Amino acid sequence: MSDLELTMMRRVGELNKENARLKAEVERLTKAGDLVFLVLRKKISVFLYVVTKNRWNAAKEGKGQP
Repeated sequence: MSDLELTMMRRVGELNKENARLKAEVERLTKAGDLVFLVLRKKISVFLYVVTKNRWNAAKEGKGQP
């Protein structure tokens, strides 16, 4: 094998390692993003429940909309 072929083979190996590293990083970021979404969705659900409950209670007491 020529020096050029050896150099190219080494470079291909380096690029494959870098590609694997980047794929793993994207996977971690995706999982983190999914977790953030789930947490925000839960917090929004709780917020909407509290607002609706407060408005319902105010309406039952004849206070109208808060």
